[in-house]
Amino acid sequence: MGTPKNWLQVVIAAAVVVGLCGLASTAVAQDDPEDYGDTVHVVQPKPVLQQGRLNVTPQLGMTINDPLYRGFSVGGRADFYLTERIHLGGLLQWHDIGGLIGGETQTYSDVIGETDASVDAPYLNWAAGAEVGFSPLFGKFSLFNRGIIFYTVNVTAGGVWSDSSSVRTPGGESGPGGTLSLGTQFFFNDWMALDLEVRDVIYPTRDQINHSVTLGAGISLIFPRNFEYDEAQTL
Repeated sequence: MGTPKNWLQVVIAAAVVVGLCGLASTAVAQDDPEDYGDTVHVVQPKPVLQQGRLNVTPQLGMTINDPLYRGFSVGGRADFYLTERIHLGGLLQWHDIGGLIGGETQTYSDVIGETDASVDAPYLNWAAGAEVGFSPLFGKFSLFNRGIIFYTVNVTAGGVWSDSSSVRTPGGESGPGGTLSLGTQFFFNDWMALDLEVRDVIYPTRDQINHSVTLGAGISLIFPRNFEYDEAQTL
């Protein structure tokens, strides 16, 4: 075991080292503003521009708002971007798939069985129309620290012509209606994106106004496939 004199020397040496480290860190902290005051902070521009380009989006959908009738749809949209934020487009939803999938739900059967009531359930056969869209938000996020995913958020509104039926009256009934949607695109590259949306098609029947809320998914193909970068287009 060391003598008291040796321990005193160790303590003094340790105190000197700690003091020097403190002075060094203070000096570095004081030098930081001078060393890095002229640093240029780079903001990444939008990696995909859409102004002057056409989005063609085949879609599959499923109704989510009617507990009595489950409908499925095939169709798509075509949207032309006038600016980065505003686009005009057309859409088609085809719900009459020949009874292969969809139809009355188990809830419908339960209601009929328990109440012996004459219950009706309206549903769309198809809807087609035009709309205007706005992109209020775009951004990016990191996916498992392996890549940067760019996305946009879109809202649309428009008018449609629809054809509908119901469980009790299978004959078609046509008329004007409207549509509202909220969607997003996740871009794989400059010309392809995953498209997800929730769309409400508002259509009339003889007795009331009905809503067909569809959860849709598709792949957007963007033409032309490349674009010329312009800072003004990012706004």
